[in-house]
Amino acid sequence: MPEDIKGNTNKEVVTFQRRSSGLRRVMSPYSAFVYNVMNIAPIFPWVYLLSAAAFPQGNIWLGILLTTFFVSFLAIAYSGIASVMPRTGGDYIFESRILGPWIGFPIVATMILFFFLQWDAIAGWLVAVLGISPMLTGLGISLNSTFLIDLGVWFTTPLGIWLTTVFAGLIALIVLIKGLHVYVKVQWVLWYSFLISFVIIVALFLITPQSVFISNYNSAVLKIDPQANPNYYQYVIDYEKSQGFSPTFGFSILSTFGIMAIALTSLGWVGYAQEQAGEIKSANSFKKQLFINFGGGIAAGLMMAILAFVLVNTVGIQWLAAAAYGSYITGNLSMPVLPWFSTLIVALTDNPILIFLATFGITLAAMQIVFNVYIGQTRVAIAASIDQVLPAWISKINGRTGTPVNVHLLFYFLGGVLYSFIYNFYPGFITYTLAVTAVATIMYIATSLSAALLPWKLKEAYSVSEVSKYK
Repeated sequence: MPEDIKGNTNKEVVTFQRRSSGLRRVMSPYSAFVYNVMNIAPIFPWVYLLSAAAFPQGNIWLGILLTTFFVSFLAIAYSGIASVMPRTGGDYIFESRILGPWIGFPIVATMILFFFLQWDAIAGWLVAVLGISPMLTGLGISLNSTFLIDLGVWFTTPLGIWLTTVFAGLIALIVLIKGLHVYVKVQWVLWYSFLISFVIIVALFLITPQSVFISNYNSAVLKIDPQANPNYYQYVIDYEKSQGFSPTFGFSILSTFGIMAIALTSLGWVGYAQEQAGEIKSANSFKKQLFINFGGGIAAGLMMAILAFVLVNTVGIQWLAAAAYGSYITGNLSMPVLPWFSTLIVALTDNPILIFLATFGITLAAMQIVFNVYIGQTRVAIAASIDQVLPAWISKINGRTGTPVNVHLLFYFLGGVLYSFIYNFYPGFITYTLAVTAVATIMYIATSLSAALLPWKLKEAYSVSEVSKYK
C-alpha cells in the first residue's frame, strides 16, 4: 500500500511511494509536545557544568535563552516540513526526499542509527548517576543510613551504571513492544513526576542562602567521607587553583555566546518528535506542529534558564566552575558530593520526603530519555527498511503485538547491553565518541536546508498544505 500525503482539497497528491509502516497514530499533539520537552531535557547536567567551567565569564541562563531564541527558527523549519511530510522516519524522510537518498541516509543513519548507540548508554547513565544515586545518598544522609549512602555510591560505579542501563532498557523494551499507546500512558507519569521535582528543586534553590548551602554541603560531604576536608566547598576552589584553574570572573558577552554552543547540544533537539511523525495525530497541521516543536523548544529553554539561574545564584559560579572543571572535565578531583543539581539537593534540605520527591522525578525524567532514544532509533530504521535500504525484517510488524519487535530487540542488545558495557568498562572510550554533537548539528542543518527547498522540490504537496498559506 503506498504511503502518501493528502492536502486540504479533494485532490490527492502523491509525493513519494512506499509501503505503509503499519504503525498507528496514537500520540496526541500534547503528548508529542511533552515528548519534545523531555527529550530536549532540562536535566542534562553538562549544559550547566561545561558552561561554568569553559566559560566562567559567561551568563549561563542568558546563553540558554539566546540559544532558545535561535533554535526557535529551527523549530519552525521542522514544523513546516513535518506538516507536509508527517511520516515515520522524520529527518531521514525529509532529507532523503528533498536532498536525495545519498545525502539523507548517511547523515541521519550516522547520527540516529549508529551514534545513538552511545545515547543508549548515556540514558542509562542519567538514570543511575543523576537520578537513583542522588536519591539514595540523599535519603541516606537525611536518615543517617550508611547502607543507603553506600548503595547510592554503588550506582555511580561502572557495574551499577551498566546494570541500570540494562534494566532501564529492558523496561523500555517491554513497554514499546506492547505499543506506543502504552508508552503514551506511561509518559504522563514521567512528565508530571518531573514537573513536581522541577518545582521543588527550583524552590529549594531559591529559598536557600549561599551560606546555608555551603554549611550543608560541607556536612553532607563529611557524612559520605569523614576524612574529607571539613570545608570542602572552599577546598574545591583552592585545589583547582593549585591545578592551574584560576579564571577571572565577571560578565563577557563573548563567553555567553560560547555557552550557546553548549546549550545547543540540548536545545537543538526541538524536532525530535518527528522521528515518529507517522504516529502523531494531526501531524499534518502546521499549527499543531508549531505547538509540538516551537512550543516544546520554548518551554524546555525557559525551564533550563530558570534552573541555571537558581543553581548559579545559590552555589556560586566560582565553586561551580571549579567543581565542574575538576570532577567533570579533567577528572582530577573525586568529589564525594558531585555538582549535579540533583546531587546538591542534600545541601538544600534534610527533609527525606522533599529529597525523595525532588530526585524521584529526575529519575523518571532520565527514564524518559531511555524511551526516547529507542523510539527515535527504531522509527528511522523502519523508514530506511521500508525504502529497502535496510533489511525487510527490521520493519516487520509483529502480528500479535502490532509493533516492530525485531528492531526494538536489535537496538536494545546493541546499545542497551553491548555498547553500554563498552562505554562503562573501558576507560577513555568516551573520547572516541565526541563527534556525536557535531553530527547532530549537521543533521539539523540538512533538515533546515530540506525545509527551505521544500516549496521547489515538492511543489504539489507544498501548494495544498497548510504551511503554504504563510509565504
